[in-house]
Amino acid sequence: MSTSINYIKKYGCLNFSELAFNDIDNIALCEIFYMPFEHVVPDSFNDPIPFSEACQKLFEFNGNRHVAPGLLLVKKISVKMMEMAKTNRFSSLKVVGCRTAFSNEPPLQFGAMTFLMPNGTAIVVFRGTDDSLIGWKEDMDLYTRKSIPSHKLAVDYLEEVARNFDGDIVVCGHSKGGNLSLYSALKCSESTRKRIIRLYNNDGPGFVKGDFINSNEYRDILPNYRHFVPYNSVVGMLLAHDNDFNAVKCKHLTGFLQHDLSAWKTRDTELYLKGDISRLAKITDEFLKEVIYRVTDDQGALIDKWFGDLITGMGQENLIQFSQNFIAAVKGARYVNKNIDSDTKEAVDNFLSGLGKIAVNSVKFVLKNAAPVMEDGMEIIADAILA
Repeated sequence: MSTSINYIKKYGCLNFSELAFNDIDNIALCEIFYMPFEHVVPDSFNDPIPFSEACQKLFEFNGNRHVAPGLLLVKKISVKMMEMAKTNRFSSLKVVGCRTAFSNEPPLQFGAMTFLMPNGTAIVVFRGTDDSLIGWKEDMDLYTRKSIPSHKLAVDYLEEVARNFDGDIVVCGHSKGGNLSLYSALKCSESTRKRIIRLYNNDGPGFVKGDFINSNEYRDILPNYRHFVPYNSVVGMLLAHDNDFNAVKCKHLTGFLQHDLSAWKTRDTELYLKGDISRLAKITDEFLKEVIYRVTDDQGALIDKWFGDLITGMGQENLIQFSQNFIAAVKGARYVNKNIDSDTKEAVDNFLSGLGKIAVNSVKFVLKNAAPVMEDGMEIIADAILA
């Protein structure tokens, strides 16, 4: 069972002239950018650093040992980073402009870095949600607002890359980073958009409104747009999204585990694609649409504030601290939840009520309209729910 690490070991000896930048290179760079390169790569666009040097400095920063960048982001990301640094292929890259931003109010967690290829192509990578609870709070805002602070920063960053470098541009991102990748390409200047030769959205959620699909900007980028989701995708099914995605086979079964890029299967120099997402993913898509779009703007604002207050009440900065101080964090969240005002309580209760019925209706809708075959025996689960 091959994944990106097998690709790196087998084809890392080939430079980008011998093997052009491809879909697997994209997911490899997105995955390792969860490592905190901001500690070793300046945020300016002057004096690019060799990629292998940046990796070595970051490894030394972590005490010359492989350290997980978060509770849900395991240390194998560090292992992959150092494996890439040893190859002819990735050691030919330089890195520059590692930009991060954090804010409690409004909630903001943003990360971007640029990889420079020997031919002058700039590869912009937007980071997904990291280990910080602020990042999770901004994710909640993504589901209730047309725009989040990271959106503007992504557009500004892409424009800054275009001003500083003259070559072609590739834009990549995973999870929230995939959302930022697409948003920045839609909202940047026309001159910058024309320089984007490839745009990657790797299992990123959509937007509150789906009108972008009919925009001239979307039509412009569509020929160069690559949208990947795992075949049992959950995150990529959130909110309004296009249906131009490619489903990727994964070594894990469930959608949340399949969100992990290291689980995506490869075949030689390509991702292992399937014809379509599974019926389970389609059920997830239908369920999430019904849940999210039945919430009014006023209810969404109250739920968003409630979620933010819960996170604040926990008193923790990231998931590692949450796991270490679990009892205190839960007590803080319970105190906040116990003291919410009546309007917020009503909004939250209305949101949570009826979820079971929506789930059953989603299963019925998909099984009625989908093909009779489902991957990996998941039709058994769906039929059991339906029964």
